[in-house]
Amino acid sequence: MKYLGRVYLTLNMLAFASVGLGALFKPEAFAAAIGIKFVSPAAVPEFLATYAGFMLAVAVILLITLAMRPHRRAAYAALSLSYMGFALGRLYGMLATGSFDERNLLFLALEVVMVAWGLFCYRESRWLPLQHGH
Repeated sequence: MKYLGRVYLTLNMLAFASVGLGALFKPEAFAAAIGIKFVSPAAVPEFLATYAGFMLAVAVILLITLAMRPHRRAAYAALSLSYMGFALGRLYGMLATGSFDERNLLFLALEVVMVAWGLFCYRESRWLPLQHGH
């Protein structure tokens, strides 16, 4: 149980880095995999800013957080809020467009799990001394 927070941060770091690197090196293929088409050249930099630059920046922040234990509690809160935003945005989009497909439902379920896991780590981290691995 004492390593649950580190596992959470590590998995998130790897996930954000994977998305960022996939978008950076294969933007057209990555975009197509999530149903996005570039209809103008101006769309590519916008896509790369979000899916490559921002995701890689989050991965680096999480790497730093893993190395600097006092910042982990803030990372749990930030990730939980981020996943809550993903989930609420996805749910709104699904309701607005009626796109309750398997992929959207799977990602929504994953986002809800990540919110709960992050909130659990956040709550538990305030009770543990710094040497306990959170």
